Amino acid sequence: MSPPLAGIRVLDLTANIAGPSATMILASLGADVIKVERPGLGDEARHMGPLSPDNWSAYFLAINRGKRSIAIDLSQPDGVALVLRLATQVDVFIENFRGGKADEMGLSETVLRKTNPNLIYVSLSAFGPRGPDRDKPGYDALVQARTGIQSITGEPGTTGARAGVSVLDMGSGMWMALGIVTALFDRLRTGQAGRVDGSLYQTGIMWMAYHLIARQITGVDPTPQGTRHGAFAPYGDFATADSRLLIGISNDRLFARLCESIGRPELATEARFSTNPQRVSNRALLDAELAQSFRTATTTQWLERLDRVGVPASRIQSAGEVLGDPQLAALGQLQPLPEIGGVGPPGNIPPKCFTRQAFRRAKSQTFPPAESSKYFLKPTNFANRTQYDGGDSDNRRRPRDFHCGRLRRPWTVVGNLRPLGLSWRPQAPLARAHLRRRTQRVDPGAARSARET
Repeated sequence: MSPPLAGIRVLDLTANIAGPSATMILASLGADVIKVERPGLGDEARHMGPLSPDNWSAYFLAINRGKRSIAIDLSQPDGVALVLRLATQVDVFIENFRGGKADEMGLSETVLRKTNPNLIYVSLSAFGPRGPDRDKPGYDALVQARTGIQSITGEPGTTGARAGVSVLDMGSGMWMALGIVTALFDRLRTGQAGRVDGSLYQTGIMWMAYHLIARQITGVDPTPQGTRHGAFAPYGDFATADSRLLIGISNDRLFARLCESIGRPELATEARFSTNPQRVSNRALLDAELAQSFRTATTTQWLERLDRVGVPASRIQSAGEVLGDPQLAALGQLQPLPEIGGVGPPGNIPPKCFTRQAFRRAKSQTFPPAESSKYFLKPTNFANRTQYDGGDSDNRRRPRDFHCGRLRRPWTVVGNLRPLGLSWRPQAPLARAHLRRRTQRVDPGAARSARET
């Protein structure tokens, strides 16, 4: 069965983490993603450490699987002209330039729609498409600070800390992928192409939603809680005889089971701890009682006891321990990554990299992700080869074959995208003839054969 986005072509001008995360998701769903990189240097993520002995970046390998790569010098008119030509043959164009840069380069939505009115135009930025900071640069840690995430992360009594993973970069990538899939669905349903805007800032506001509402209710700014949770107790990590154990108790039933498991059933009926609000109010006293009990056995022993009665608990694992987790092995989430002689992130669908001549041939056919190849390839240096041969007349008519056809799986879209950190607005209607072809065509291969005969 074909993947859901088979036949969708994406022109990806993003770099670093957020934008490539979005297009990685699209590639994993079957889209043909063409990644545009700078000649010689490539995406900045290629140089983010740590690097393997063969100079493969952990960052780059994690978020660029399933893509093809082409190096184009966008500072040169010929390079921009090549991108414009490519944009006539794709369904989605995505960029993460600083505000106004795409317009200056001649790659604005208005310009691209003149030659491809069916295009989904996607723009990802640090602070969003409007407002006083729309043109400012921003990175994950900076926007964590700006949106308040840093102020609630870290140990109690501290001024906060950056989250240990790129929550805004990767989160923005997820929102953008959702927005793009929604825009493609809406185009198929209504015949209108659209635009999707998103930003790290809007993603951060979404992640802070609970705390922003709580601030208005209580009038008190939330502070770092470490592994504790302001709404539940007991919740957090405790020292055991050999390491540390994290538990999460969200209701009174679980608390009663916990108390039985540690041999302290009286705690469940004690007035100070009998309900969750009481436990939150007396958190320090309760944590002290539990700490004494947890030190009497190892983490493995506690996990066996707690698992038997369904109390949520986990050891705190290092990255090395995660790689050896039997649950991870059972899911098969990590795939072979020959570049480092190890394993890579979920759904590792390696890309194809092509030279200029190979791409000239490639544009006359649709390329599904290359499941047979297992290698990420560095981009070919196109520094002095940005001229683009339009090919024969059949190739110039080819863009119609690159649009989405009929989705083979039902999709349900619920709600307004704006609160999700995205803004969506329909744009130019699709050409009526193109829409008619698409709704009549189920199997692109069969349709192509019919046209040839």
